[in-house]
Amino acid sequence: MTESYCGKSCDSCTWRADLRCEGCQTGPGRPVSGDCAIAACCRGKGHETCATCGFLTGCPTRMGCENTPALRQSQRDREAERKKQLDENAPVLGKWLWVLFWLFIPSELGALMTNDSVIQVFPALELPGYLITVAVGMAYALVLWRLTAVGRRYRIAAVCALATMGSGLLTLAGFSQESAAWWLLSLPLMAVELVGVYQEFNAHAEALDGVDDELAEKWRKLWKWNIGLLGALFCCLFLVLVSGLLGALVLIAVSIAIVVVAVLKLVYLYRTAQVFRRYAAQKMEECA
Repeated sequence: MTESYCGKSCDSCTWRADLRCEGCQTGPGRPVSGDCAIAACCRGKGHETCATCGFLTGCPTRMGCENTPALRQSQRDREAERKKQLDENAPVLGKWLWVLFWLFIPSELGALMTNDSVIQVFPALELPGYLITVAVGMAYALVLWRLTAVGRRYRIAAVCALATMGSGLLTLAGFSQESAAWWLLSLPLMAVELVGVYQEFNAHAEALDGVDDELAEKWRKLWKWNIGLLGALFCCLFLVLVSGLLGALVLIAVSIAIVVVAVLKLVYLYRTAQVFRRYAAQKMEECA
């Protein structure tokens, strides 16, 4: 008995039992949520089956119908593996991303305390600020390392985070930010920091893929914002040479944007941690 759009007999299909397929009309070929390209093509052209289509001979869509069940099974296997990994990783992500959220707050406080403008007014804050930055930065890197089991990107981000602690250590060691040696040693560390940010943000995004795709895309866009702000900072150096006032105005705008990006990262860390904490809690309730 032929029940499919492409002309295959559902009764003789060897994949039907494995895929638990209800038949083309009520299964993969259903109008709303079905994933069969042949069924969608027939409906789009107003045909009940491929037999009445004038482009039947040599149709690339129909020629792939023999492989469709195998592809569908492969997709289901990937989805099952993804769900298995998510069940294992969700408690880990929920726990350690929540720690990252709380570590990010003192790290930004340390950055504020070591800001040139703040130091000019409150010079006593400089040393404690660098101590906080280095200590929290090392803790942040260790937490990223704990997430290595979830994805390789977290390992790279952790190594980069540890390396970028070098700029703070240089200052603690007595190197002045106005010295050529400080800049010579710090510029490579800035590049490493960018790599670390890229790996961390994309690690969060990949963990969210299939769970919260909207939030995953926001993490990827936030990385692009970081690149844009870095370019804007370099532009400020050239603008200062052309016009001090214009350079100062652009620098103020970039500074505000940096604060916004920091706030967004804090919000995204909170939301990402909550996503996996809720998922882990729901999984425990199902198993109970």
